[in-house]
Amino acid sequence: MLQLLLACQFLTVVPVTVRGPVGEKDLAAAMAWFPLVGLLLGAAAAGAYMVTRLVSASLLSAFVPLAFLVVITGNMHGDGLMDAADGLGSGRPADQALSIMKDSHVGAHGVMAGILGFLAKLLLLGALTPTGKIAALALVPALGRWAQVYAAGTNPYVRPGGGKGGFTKYVGSRELVLASATVLAAAGLVLGPKGAVLAGVVLAATWLAGHYVRKRIGGVTGDTLGALSELMEIVGFAVMLVLGKF
Repeated sequence: MLQLLLACQFLTVVPVTVRGPVGEKDLAAAMAWFPLVGLLLGAAAAGAYMVTRLVSASLLSAFVPLAFLVVITGNMHGDGLMDAADGLGSGRPADQALSIMKDSHVGAHGVMAGILGFLAKLLLLGALTPTGKIAALALVPALGRWAQVYAAGTNPYVRPGGGKGGFTKYVGSRELVLASATVLAAAGLVLGPKGAVLAGVVLAATWLAGHYVRKRIGGVTGDTLGALSELMEIVGFAVMLVLGKF
Protein backbone atom coordinates (compact mmCIF):
# COMPACT_ATOMS: atom_id res chain seq x y z
CA MET A 1 0.00 0.00 0.00
CA LEU A 2 2.86 2.38 0.83
CA GLN A 3 4.35 1.95 -2.64
CA LEU A 4 1.00 2.56 -4.32
CA LEU A 5 0.54 5.74 -2.29
CA LEU A 6 4.05 6.85 -3.26
CA ALA A 7 3.21 6.23 -6.92
CA CYS A 8 0.04 8.32 -6.58
CA GLN A 9 1.94 11.09 -4.83
CA PHE A 10 4.65 11.13 -7.48
CA LEU A 11 2.41 10.92 -10.55
CA THR A 12 -0.53 13.11 -9.57
CA VAL A 13 -1.42 16.31 -7.76
CA VAL A 14 -3.85 14.42 -5.54
CA PRO A 15 -2.96 15.35 -1.93
CA VAL A 16 -1.68 11.95 -0.80
CA THR A 17 0.32 11.96 2.43
CA VAL A 18 3.02 9.36 2.97
CA ARG A 19 4.36 9.31 6.50
CA GLY A 20 7.90 8.37 7.42
CA PRO A 21 11.19 8.66 5.54
CA VAL A 22 11.14 7.87 1.83
CA GLY A 23 14.36 7.01 0.01
CA GLU A 24 15.29 6.49 -3.61
CA LYS A 25 14.83 2.73 -3.34
CA ASP A 26 11.28 3.25 -2.06
CA LEU A 27 10.49 5.44 -5.06
CA ALA A 28 12.02 2.91 -7.42
CA ALA A 29 9.91 0.13 -5.89
CA ALA A 30 6.83 2.34 -6.29
CA MET A 31 7.35 2.34 -10.06
CA ALA A 32 5.94 -1.20 -10.08
CA TRP A 33 2.57 0.45 -9.48
CA PHE A 34 2.88 3.23 -12.05
CA PRO A 35 0.63 1.40 -14.56
CA LEU A 36 -2.00 0.80 -11.87
CA VAL A 37 -2.07 4.54 -11.16
CA GLY A 38 -2.34 5.00 -14.93
CA LEU A 39 -5.39 2.72 -14.96
CA LEU A 40 -7.00 4.75 -12.16
CA LEU A 41 -6.30 7.97 -14.04
CA GLY A 42 -7.61 6.40 -17.24
CA ALA A 43 -10.83 5.29 -15.54
CA ALA A 44 -11.37 8.84 -14.26
CA ALA A 45 -10.64 10.26 -17.73
CA ALA A 46 -13.09 7.81 -19.31
CA GLY A 47 -15.69 8.98 -16.78
CA ALA A 48 -14.99 12.58 -17.72
CA TYR A 49 -15.53 11.66 -21.38
CA MET A 50 -18.85 9.96 -20.69
CA VAL A 51 -20.12 12.94 -18.69
CA THR A 52 -18.98 15.44 -21.33
CA ARG A 53 -20.55 13.40 -24.11
CA LEU A 54 -23.94 13.88 -22.47
CA VAL A 55 -23.52 17.58 -23.24
CA SER A 56 -21.62 17.46 -26.52
CA ALA A 57 -20.61 14.69 -28.92
CA SER A 58 -18.16 16.99 -30.71
CA LEU A 59 -14.38 17.13 -30.34
CA LEU A 60 -15.01 18.75 -26.96
CA SER A 61 -15.81 15.32 -25.54
CA ALA A 62 -12.28 14.21 -26.46
CA PHE A 63 -10.66 17.44 -25.27
CA VAL A 64 -12.07 17.38 -21.75
CA PRO A 65 -10.61 14.00 -20.63
CA LEU A 66 -7.22 14.85 -22.11
CA ALA A 67 -7.25 18.22 -20.36
CA PHE A 68 -8.26 16.43 -17.15
CA LEU A 69 -5.18 14.19 -17.44
CA VAL A 70 -2.95 17.23 -17.90
CA VAL A 71 -4.37 18.90 -14.81
CA ILE A 72 -4.48 15.84 -12.53
CA THR A 73 -0.84 15.02 -13.29
CA GLY A 74 0.39 18.59 -12.98
CA ASN A 75 1.51 18.33 -16.62
CA MET A 76 4.67 16.61 -15.38
CA HIS A 77 5.01 14.42 -18.46
CA GLY A 78 4.18 17.23 -20.86
CA ASP A 79 6.88 19.27 -19.15
CA GLY A 80 9.30 16.40 -19.67
CA LEU A 81 8.37 16.22 -23.35
CA MET A 82 9.05 19.92 -23.83
CA ASP A 83 12.37 19.84 -21.96
CA ALA A 84 13.50 16.72 -23.81
CA ALA A 85 12.55 18.24 -27.17
CA ASP A 86 14.63 21.33 -26.41
CA GLY A 87 17.65 19.29 -25.39
CA LEU A 88 17.55 16.45 -27.89
CA GLY A 89 16.51 18.76 -30.72
CA SER A 90 19.29 21.24 -30.06
CA GLY A 91 21.87 19.33 -32.08
CA ARG A 92 24.38 19.93 -29.27
CA PRO A 93 26.68 17.29 -27.70
CA ALA A 94 25.26 15.12 -24.94
CA ASP A 95 26.52 17.20 -22.01
CA GLN A 96 25.13 20.42 -23.48
CA ALA A 97 21.84 18.74 -24.36
CA LEU A 98 21.51 17.66 -20.73
CA SER A 99 22.14 21.22 -19.57
CA ILE A 100 19.47 22.54 -21.95
CA MET A 101 16.95 20.02 -20.61
CA LYS A 102 17.68 21.17 -17.07
CA ASP A 103 16.99 24.80 -17.96
CA SER A 104 13.60 25.91 -16.62
CA HIS A 105 12.95 28.02 -19.72
CA VAL A 106 11.10 26.43 -22.64
CA GLY A 107 12.44 26.92 -26.15
CA ALA A 108 10.84 26.76 -29.58
CA HIS A 109 11.37 22.99 -29.91
CA GLY A 110 9.71 22.40 -26.57
CA VAL A 111 6.70 24.61 -27.27
CA MET A 112 6.10 22.96 -30.63
CA ALA A 113 6.52 19.46 -29.17
CA GLY A 114 3.97 20.22 -26.46
CA ILE A 115 1.44 21.60 -28.93
CA LEU A 116 1.88 18.80 -31.46
CA GLY A 117 1.77 16.14 -28.77
CA PHE A 118 -1.54 17.31 -27.35
CA LEU A 119 -3.03 17.83 -30.83
CA ALA A 120 -1.98 14.34 -31.89
CA LYS A 121 -3.73 12.78 -28.91
CA LEU A 122 -6.80 14.96 -29.42
CA LEU A 123 -7.20 14.08 -33.09
CA LEU A 124 -6.50 10.37 -32.62
CA LEU A 125 -8.89 10.09 -29.70
CA GLY A 126 -11.48 12.14 -31.56
CA ALA A 127 -11.35 9.71 -34.49
CA LEU A 128 -12.28 6.72 -32.34
CA THR A 129 -15.81 5.45 -31.85
CA PRO A 130 -17.46 6.24 -28.49
CA THR A 131 -16.69 2.71 -27.25
CA GLY A 132 -13.17 2.99 -28.60
CA LYS A 133 -12.67 6.29 -26.77
CA ILE A 134 -13.65 4.72 -23.45
CA ALA A 135 -11.33 1.76 -24.00
CA ALA A 136 -8.44 3.97 -25.13
CA LEU A 137 -8.79 6.40 -22.24
CA ALA A 138 -8.89 3.49 -19.81
CA LEU A 139 -5.75 1.83 -21.17
CA VAL A 140 -3.46 4.42 -22.72
CA PRO A 141 -2.40 6.26 -19.53
CA ALA A 142 -1.28 2.91 -18.10
CA LEU A 143 0.71 2.16 -21.26
CA GLY A 144 2.54 5.48 -21.00
CA ARG A 145 3.55 4.80 -17.41
CA TRP A 146 4.53 1.21 -18.27
CA ALA A 147 6.90 2.65 -20.87
CA GLN A 148 8.57 4.68 -18.13
CA VAL A 149 9.15 1.58 -16.01
CA TYR A 150 10.54 -0.42 -18.93
CA ALA A 151 12.85 2.37 -20.08
CA ALA A 152 14.08 3.03 -16.54
CA GLY A 153 14.75 -0.65 -15.95
CA THR A 154 16.62 -1.26 -19.19
CA ASN A 155 18.63 1.94 -19.60
CA PRO A 156 21.18 3.69 -17.36
CA TYR A 157 20.29 6.93 -15.63
CA VAL A 158 22.67 9.40 -17.18
CA ARG A 159 22.39 12.74 -15.40
CA PRO A 160 25.52 13.31 -13.27
CA GLY A 161 24.92 14.10 -9.62
CA GLY A 162 21.45 12.60 -9.60
CA GLY A 163 18.33 14.60 -10.34
CA LYS A 164 14.57 14.26 -10.10
CA GLY A 165 14.73 10.85 -11.76
CA GLY A 166 17.86 9.60 -10.03
CA PHE A 167 15.93 6.93 -8.15
CA THR A 168 15.24 5.09 -11.42
CA LYS A 169 18.70 3.53 -11.26
CA TYR A 170 17.25 1.13 -8.68
CA VAL A 171 14.45 -0.11 -10.94
CA GLY A 172 14.90 -3.82 -11.62
CA SER A 173 13.18 -7.03 -12.64
CA ARG A 174 10.58 -6.88 -9.83
CA GLU A 175 9.24 -3.54 -11.05
CA LEU A 176 9.32 -4.65 -14.68
CA VAL A 177 7.42 -7.87 -13.99
CA LEU A 178 4.72 -6.31 -11.81
CA ALA A 179 4.21 -3.34 -14.13
CA SER A 180 4.05 -5.59 -17.19
CA ALA A 181 1.60 -7.98 -15.53
CA THR A 182 -0.72 -5.08 -14.69
CA VAL A 183 -0.71 -3.73 -18.23
CA LEU A 184 -1.07 -7.08 -19.97
CA ALA A 185 -3.94 -8.12 -17.70
CA ALA A 186 -5.77 -4.82 -18.27
CA ALA A 187 -5.19 -4.86 -22.04
CA GLY A 188 -6.37 -8.45 -22.30
CA LEU A 189 -9.46 -7.75 -20.22
CA VAL A 190 -10.47 -4.71 -22.29
CA LEU A 191 -9.39 -5.78 -25.78
CA GLY A 192 -8.97 -9.55 -25.67
CA PRO A 193 -6.28 -10.84 -28.09
CA LYS A 194 -5.92 -7.34 -29.56
CA GLY A 195 -4.57 -6.26 -26.20
CA ALA A 196 -1.40 -8.25 -26.83
CA VAL A 197 -0.94 -6.43 -30.15
CA LEU A 198 -1.37 -3.05 -28.47
CA ALA A 199 1.10 -3.90 -25.71
CA GLY A 200 3.58 -5.37 -28.20
CA VAL A 201 3.62 -2.28 -30.41
CA VAL A 202 4.04 0.04 -27.44
CA LEU A 203 6.84 -2.13 -26.05
CA ALA A 204 8.66 -2.13 -29.40
CA ALA A 205 8.26 1.64 -29.73
CA THR A 206 9.53 2.10 -26.17
CA TRP A 207 12.61 0.02 -26.92
CA LEU A 208 13.35 2.05 -30.05
CA ALA A 209 12.93 5.35 -28.20
CA GLY A 210 15.15 4.12 -25.37
CA HIS A 211 17.79 3.02 -27.85
CA TYR A 212 17.76 6.45 -29.48
CA VAL A 213 18.06 8.31 -26.18
CA ARG A 214 20.84 6.03 -24.96
CA LYS A 215 22.75 6.58 -28.19
CA ARG A 216 22.08 10.34 -28.16
CA ILE A 217 22.90 11.23 -24.53
CA GLY A 218 24.04 7.95 -22.97
CA GLY A 219 20.88 6.99 -21.08
CA VAL A 220 17.63 8.28 -19.64
CA THR A 221 16.73 11.24 -17.43
CA GLY A 222 13.53 12.25 -15.68
CA ASP A 223 12.68 14.48 -18.63
CA THR A 224 13.19 11.76 -21.24
CA LEU A 225 11.07 9.34 -19.20
CA GLY A 226 8.28 11.92 -19.07
CA ALA A 227 8.62 12.51 -22.79
CA LEU A 228 8.52 8.78 -23.40
CA SER A 229 5.25 8.51 -21.50
CA GLU A 230 3.70 11.20 -23.70
CA LEU A 231 4.97 9.65 -26.92
CA MET A 232 3.78 6.16 -25.99
CA GLU A 233 0.34 7.54 -25.22
CA ILE A 234 0.26 8.88 -28.77
CA VAL A 235 1.39 5.49 -30.08
CA GLY A 236 -1.27 3.81 -27.94
CA PHE A 237 -4.07 6.00 -29.30
CA ALA A 238 -2.83 5.40 -32.86
CA VAL A 239 -2.74 1.63 -32.42
CA MET A 240 -6.21 1.69 -30.87
CA LEU A 241 -7.46 3.56 -33.93
CA VAL A 242 -5.96 0.95 -36.26
CA LEU A 243 -7.21 -1.97 -34.19
CA GLY A 244 -10.70 -0.50 -34.28
CA LYS A 245 -10.78 -0.99 -38.04
CA PHE A 246 -10.32 -4.75 -37.81
